[in-house]
This record gives sequence, C-alpha cells and structure tokens, in this order.
Amino acid sequence: MLVTVFKFIQAALNKIKVPTKEEKIIQCRDIIERNLVLIISYTGFRRLYLGININGMYYKIKIGDSPDLTLV
Repeated sequence: MLVTVFKFIQAALNKIKVPTKEEKIIQCRDIIERNLVLIISYTGFRRLYLGININGMYYKIKIGDSPDLTLV
C-alpha cells in the first residue's frame, strides 16, 4: 500500500478524492506530526489515527472521523 506524505491542512485534506473500489483505501501521513495518519476508504469514510510502535508492535489508535474532527 502506498502512503502519501504531506503537511496536513484542512484545505489539502478536503481535496483528496475518494478512492475507487479497486484501490480500496488511501493512506496519508503528516510531515510535522509523523504519527498522525489519515485513512480514506472507498466508501467515503475519512478516519484519523495515531500510529505508534511499542516494543516492535505497530498500533493504530482511532482518534475520530474526519467530518467530526477538523485540523486547526
């Protein structure tokens, strides 16, 4: 899976197109806060996660859905 890395600003996040059913998901990572991950599914859900490594195990902790959360 390809991960797109860019600076998260609300205008840039709103411009991201929903992936097709064949692509399934788009995963984006912030440049400044490297643990902040946005996952967009082909159904249109946009979720923000905190991705961290603890003792070699990768965890994704859900922060919330994008319409409910905005970046300031």
